[in-house]
Amino acid sequence: MPALPPSHDPIEDAVLGAPAPRHVDLARTLMQDIRNGQPPIGGLLPTEAELCAKWGLSRYTVRQAIQKLCALGLVTRQAGVGTRVVANRPQSKYTQSMDALTDLARYAKGTTFQLTVREQIEAGPDQVELLRCEAGTPWLHLGGVRLNSNESREPIALVDIYVDAAFADLPKIGKHMNVPVYNLIEERYGIRMTRVEQELQGVLIDGATAEALQVPAGSPGLRAIRTYFVGDRVVEVTTGIHPASRFSYSMTFQLERPAG
Repeated sequence: MPALPPSHDPIEDAVLGAPAPRHVDLARTLMQDIRNGQPPIGGLLPTEAELCAKWGLSRYTVRQAIQKLCALGLVTRQAGVGTRVVANRPQSKYTQSMDALTDLARYAKGTTFQLTVREQIEAGPDQVELLRCEAGTPWLHLGGVRLNSNESREPIALVDIYVDAAFADLPKIGKHMNVPVYNLIEERYGIRMTRVEQELQGVLIDGATAEALQVPAGSPGLRAIRTYFVGDRVVEVTTGIHPASRFSYSMTFQLERPAG
């Protein structure tokens, strides 16, 4: 497999590192292809199986390479769609930690979650990283559309919620909800979430997702992933894909300056 020359991009070097094992060689090769417009921004990378066959690599190695590209902000991954190119140069990444859950509760009360899917699942290969669990681990999966509570009733997010099976006996889950699922878990099991991690990703909305959200295919969007912990245990994971035209995320930071 051809190896790319050493990188001189500080962001790229920080993520890819050195020396270069096979997955890093593949990541560099794919990065060069993306820089050359193959595929262009908005296009899809070859599937994991196609990359394995082309380069004679294991699926694990190919997956590691794609994770590097995700970390550099070059691609995003979406189950059932594939790996889409969103930039042709490495992007800096800023992570914002969350201090409280009150904003999430307020967001849920201002919208309505319309439930369309309720099923028991076992985590598959595409969900292991998202749910931070072993393959085959049981979860409750809830899927649906979050609607604006005003008269327009526009869909503002396509939502998937995963609940650890040990906390999945939630009788108050109904077809229409304006209470966060994490609140129902806390109430039912007498626990308190101790930490929430949030990641925001830029995405292009296509296919069935675009149809469900009533936006043109290829529309820009925002994917929010929230992981809820009790201690070190992941209890709930939610993902929401929002059309950029209907959703904005606002944060205020209080700055403390030294006296004098």
